[in-house]
Amino acid sequence: MFNVCPGLDHLYPSLGLAWALRNAGHEVVVATSGVSVAAAANAGLAVRDVSPGADFASIFPRTGSNEDRARLMRERGMAMTESLETPDVILEKFSRVSDLMLDGTLSLAREWQPDLIVYSRLQGTALIAARALGVPAVEHGFSFLREGNLPRRFLPYLAPLYERTGTPVELPEVTALYFAPDYMMHGEGEGLTMCSVPFHGGGTVPDWAVEPKRRPRICVTLGTVVPHVTGASSLTKVLDAAAETDAEFVLALGDNPDLGGAELPSNVRVVGWTALNMMLWQCDAIIHHAGCATTLASAHAGIPQLALPQGADNWINAALIERTGLGLSRESEDVDAGLLNTLLHDEGLRASARAASAALAKEPGPDQLVARLVTLAERK
Repeated sequence: MFNVCPGLDHLYPSLGLAWALRNAGHEVVVATSGVSVAAAANAGLAVRDVSPGADFASIFPRTGSNEDRARLMRERGMAMTESLETPDVILEKFSRVSDLMLDGTLSLAREWQPDLIVYSRLQGTALIAARALGVPAVEHGFSFLREGNLPRRFLPYLAPLYERTGTPVELPEVTALYFAPDYMMHGEGEGLTMCSVPFHGGGTVPDWAVEPKRRPRICVTLGTVVPHVTGASSLTKVLDAAAETDAEFVLALGDNPDLGGAELPSNVRVVGWTALNMMLWQCDAIIHHAGCATTLASAHAGIPQLALPQGADNWINAALIERTGLGLSRESEDVDAGLLNTLLHDEGLRASARAASAALAKEPGPDQLVARLVTLAERK
């Protein structure tokens, strides 16, 4: 059973492993909620909405202005960068997410009787269900951060949920799984390692993506969370510089992006929701928020990256992008046409990005991990 928080940034990193298990002949069910339900179903997996109608928005309210929310994101992100730990306020919020998902998850687990529970980091219901059933749990990471003590830190926030279900307030057997090579990881902790399979959903490839390019193409994205929380005001300097750059810009901010009334240059193409893994093969570079999944997908594509950190673990990831030769890291206000031309035309940067892609291609994929997970399940 895959037990995943209601967010695409939590679901998508785990789908490569889910399909590796299916391809090896194992039964897989996804226990999740919110937008992740349809996304898991569209990926061809059996899925159960364990908390239909739950009000997750009340846990992460959009209060204050876009600027206020952006400032809060940055403060929390800088705190995580300094400590290399998920802040306590996030653990408290995700304990509330877990509370909403607990009854449905535990009901499914007791009926379906999984031999192993794989869960997205911060999904506390999996720890309770695994302890209640006496099966191992695998924490599937979705960042470049090892946090070997995270389950132990999370436990006090989950204690009322354990008690509500009559489950001893104890951790099950937990194994950490990191979905990036060891040389990309930060922090302390031991666990299994595999190479990610970039996935951002399926869809129809648009006409413009298969037509011959007339000039270089740069993808611009802020992931699935930032546009919803703070809008796209951080891209003002990018859009200004785009008007002075001989390239096509594909603005991939989801449907109905909040551009703050900005007037777009003629060389900027706005697209609705488009799976990133379908787009990058036709791009020459990417500008993004330094989200982990976006960073890895771009690294696999072998194109130079410009990271503009926004919050959460973005500064950790942005530092990694520069350290491993994947691209550049700057603050949003520092973007100009000169920087964009460097991103597109610096041969050293392009060669480094291609070399990183080749190195990633040699890393073991999720199929190489199946036997290890089966061994864990057989020990229950």
